[in-house]
Amino acid sequence: MDLHMGRTLWSESGASGSRYARLDGDVESDVAVVGGGIGGAIAAWEIAERGFEVVVLERHRVGMGSTRGNTGLLQYANDMPLAEMIRVHGRRRAVDFYRRCWEGVSRLRDIAKALPEDVEFAERMSLCYASVPADIPRLKEEARVLIEHGFAAEIVLGRREVRDAFGLDRDAVLVTYGDAEVNPLKLTRALLAELVRRGAARVFEDTAVVRMDEGERGVVLETDGGRRVKARAAIVATGYGFQRATPLAGVRLGCTYAIATEPVSDLSHWPEGALVWETARPYLYMRTTRDRRLVIGGLDLPVPDGPRRDRELNIRADKLAELAREVLPDLGPTSIAYRWASTFGSTVDGWPIVGLYPGFRRVFCSLGYGGNGTVCYAVAAEILARRIAGEHRPEDPMLGPERLSLWRRAARRLSVAVRP
Repeated sequence: MDLHMGRTLWSESGASGSRYARLDGDVESDVAVVGGGIGGAIAAWEIAERGFEVVVLERHRVGMGSTRGNTGLLQYANDMPLAEMIRVHGRRRAVDFYRRCWEGVSRLRDIAKALPEDVEFAERMSLCYASVPADIPRLKEEARVLIEHGFAAEIVLGRREVRDAFGLDRDAVLVTYGDAEVNPLKLTRALLAELVRRGAARVFEDTAVVRMDEGERGVVLETDGGRRVKARAAIVATGYGFQRATPLAGVRLGCTYAIATEPVSDLSHWPEGALVWETARPYLYMRTTRDRRLVIGGLDLPVPDGPRRDRELNIRADKLAELAREVLPDLGPTSIAYRWASTFGSTVDGWPIVGLYPGFRRVFCSLGYGGNGTVCYAVAAEILARRIAGEHRPEDPMLGPERLSLWRRAARRLSVAVRP
């Protein structure tokens, strides 16, 4: 799968990293992590923190898959608002998931502080504005539900009030606290480099896993070079490429577009460094960077790659800049420096996929599908690291891939029931 097209910001703006050798011999380890992107790096970190030795296998170069197209917004809020998630999953499970994501942002903060390299982590508030006036009741409901369950949130109403407070030319905005931003490529490379420096992990690039076998005492991974990796357990964190190799029910792949501007001399009209998004689906999302660029994304298409995605890059990039100026009219002129399209995935029920790989007992999958994917990877890593360490919580299985088959069967039954 061609995960990107165009020039992505992070891979061309100074996020250099070490090169790792191709695996050229058989190795053994406590845990093997397949995938050297942000999901695999966070998983390797959490596993190593519990005293396990880790081998990371990346088929290309670490961080150069989905990670380099990641815009680096770290938000606990899901593409599915909490109020809607409660209706879909029930109050207890929905609130538990949102709290896990809030804790995931906090965990990423602690990890960033532990790294010797600056990965451009910064705490941020988020502003979700009403795309149209008809969305205001839904925004009010979301504010009420968040506050009711202990999340710091407030709503600002009135076009003049919103404009005066945040510079947004919209009728209402939901303000939430506890989010952050990061350079995702720097974070990925810094995590793996620090694990290697500590002797807690070995990382191999240009090493694809082509076969997995499982026995009573562990797993054996075979690479495209005919090498074998023996481990007690394995985690597959291959991002959106997983869906092409092992299609899962209830997963949808599409593409999103993003731009990064040239550095902006005056950011005084940006709302206090906030992360900005909206109630519409698909939604516009925006942030600033350490070097004073604007990163703007959205205008999603339901195709993950291919000619349609590629030929619309320039049109949609220009439209993203135009939409940003409509929402924040006082920003002034900007110039696009980078423009790209990236594959993304989501699930029908708004949750990531964390649990046993279908057909295995010692192989797990960690797939942060959804708009807050990096945060979901932090949630997944904590769950799987505990499980490998022999710890278990009753709520952990709720994110497993088997739930999606239940959703598909339920949808089929519903379609039969309503058929004339």
